[in-house]
Amino acid sequence: MDKINSMNKQFLYDTHIHTRETSPCGKLPAAETVDYYAAHGYTGLVITDHLHEEFLEKVDHGEGWDHIVDLYLAGYRSAKKRGDEIGFDVLFGIEMRFPENNNDYLVYDVDEAWLRAHPYVIRRSAREFFEEFHNEVLIIHAHPYRDGNKTVFEDAVHGIELINTNPRHENWTERAAELARRHPEYYLQAGSDMHQTPDRCHAGIITGSRLTDSHEYADVIRSGNYELYAPDYPDVVSEFQQVINNHR
Repeated sequence: MDKINSMNKQFLYDTHIHTRETSPCGKLPAAETVDYYAAHGYTGLVITDHLHEEFLEKVDHGEGWDHIVDLYLAGYRSAKKRGDEIGFDVLFGIEMRFPENNNDYLVYDVDEAWLRAHPYVIRRSAREFFEEFHNEVLIIHAHPYRDGNKTVFEDAVHGIELINTNPRHENWTERAAELARRHPEYYLQAGSDMHQTPDRCHAGIITGSRLTDSHEYADVIRSGNYELYAPDYPDVVSEFQQVINNHR
């Protein structure tokens, strides 16, 4: 908490969270995650469960898209219910993967109505998705160079997850930093990419006001009115905070 309170802003959000209820790789119940984050100085988190073909194969048995959405929202709804009970902010996001490769994209400025209105949205390509929705949503490339990935569609995102602290992957933060230097217009964020117990509470953003939904979250990122929080990466935070400030 000392590191958090020493900053000018005071509301801390983890931007990249998975739940056992929805993500096949999630190990922790959503309500338990909310309780843990609330007890460790966070104001809120963004639920970004996986929406990709593997999830569809698991749940799509012909009942229709609305049924799939209901199943997809299970983790978010559980987290939101617990958050409302204890005064903790739970926001909605999506981690999408498109057919051409294993790149993942964190999508914000969305809600349940948007998801219901776009059936099987992940069956586009990354560029098709960007071309269709770039004026509606905020698209952040998650861990762009994870495990040696060499195919980044630099023209199909609004920004990147500069720092991802998931301990079970090589995320090549140095290469992500090089990408950010090439694209000073990119929006930058940090996230814990929480799936399991060791992943919790390692990163996020700090804002000057509380956030009520994904739209407000996206507005903050676009405005540059936030600070990166990643205590294990002080040099990266120091270098790129000024880039973020320049977006104001």
